[in-house]
Amino acid sequence: MRICFNQPSFIPWGGFFARLLHSDKMVLLDDTLLSTGFTYVNRNRIKGPDGEVWISVPLKKKGKGRQKIKDLELFEKERWAKDFFLTLRHIYVKSIYFLPIYKRIKETIEMHEENFLKMVLKLLQILKEEFGIEQDFTLQSEIGISGLGTELLVSLAKELGATEVILPYFSDKAVECQRFKNENIAVLFLRYDPPPYPQFWGKFIPKLSALDLLLCMGKDGKHILERGSFINDPKLTNHTQD
Repeated sequence: MRICFNQPSFIPWGGFFARLLHSDKMVLLDDTLLSTGFTYVNRNRIKGPDGEVWISVPLKKKGKGRQKIKDLELFEKERWAKDFFLTLRHIYVKSIYFLPIYKRIKETIEMHEENFLKMVLKLLQILKEEFGIEQDFTLQSEIGISGLGTELLVSLAKELGATEVILPYFSDKAVECQRFKNENIAVLFLRYDPPPYPQFWGKFIPKLSALDLLLCMGKDGKHILERGSFINDPKLTNHTQD
């Protein structure tokens, strides 16, 4: 069995789904702490008339200290959701794929009150299904294993009976690969470098949220995920997102 890992993220980029596509399942690290610095957990980019547009989900932080992702709550959800829906309509309404995907996203955000994880899990499921990806997610909190760093990942892999793990390129600088090898678990690295696909609003911008790929390409976006995936490519020279 081959597994991969990622913190659950709001409309993540294509590399997230590329690793899922090349694994048997992805463990979503919901029992880990939200980074105190920049993070893609609650933000990503889409593309508008003037270039990239950052979409960030506001979170309740005041008086809460460091929070685990599973405990995060949305801040001023109705105001944020209204702005997000208007932005999506403005940018992608001319897409032939827009209406059914937009309806699913809107219904999901409206039905979940303040819990960030519940909303994100449903959105990830929508994107996965729309791309036609069959592999599924498993929550770290449901497995019942906690910890930090490489020790956590190795423990999760052992618990699931994994023989291989697939990690993002350059994560070897943060992960002790030998710890996996000591448990007879092979370590693979995936670089996601998608070929240009037709986008709205002019010149192609790479590494946007996978939502852009979906609304531009529909189910054919899966072919971009496949074509842009390179496993253990020694020629990699540029860093990518997590």
